[in-house]
Amino acid sequence: MAKNGPGKNFMKDKTTAVKAEEGKVFFDSNILVYYADENDARKQKIAVTLIKDAIASGNGMISTQCLQEFYNVITTKLRCDKDKAKELVKMFADNLPVATISVPLILSAVDISIKSQFSFWDSLILSAASDTGCATVYSEDLNDQQIIAGAKIQNPFAA
Repeated sequence: MAKNGPGKNFMKDKTTAVKAEEGKVFFDSNILVYYADENDARKQKIAVTLIKDAIASGNGMISTQCLQEFYNVITTKLRCDKDKAKELVKMFADNLPVATISVPLILSAVDISIKSQFSFWDSLILSAASDTGCATVYSEDLNDQQIIAGAKIQNPFAA
């Protein structure tokens, strides 16, 4: 997930985006990973707080892609036990609405990728966030404060 793409506010006026709801947030998989990663206490604390607040308020959102990437990263890079990883996937899915990746989301992601020069996978995150009306996308890997497809990217770990 490379940090690339043009200047701020690219694709701000994307017509296919659902009107963003203030306070509604979408979590990139890297935020879910930090929820489980005990190797960085500062980032874990921030991720846990953000996710718990989103669950409590009902304003959080993830996608099937996020769950897949989360499971893959924590079982390979963090060497988390697969049963424990499955429990975490279930916990996220039980507590946050999950957008299912569909063909229209994929096509929207292709458009975002073409126009923004983001990777397809990053564009799919942004497509799902836009489609679900999220005003904010929390991600460590995208351009902090950039607006894409109606959603503002925020790096919660930026100092």
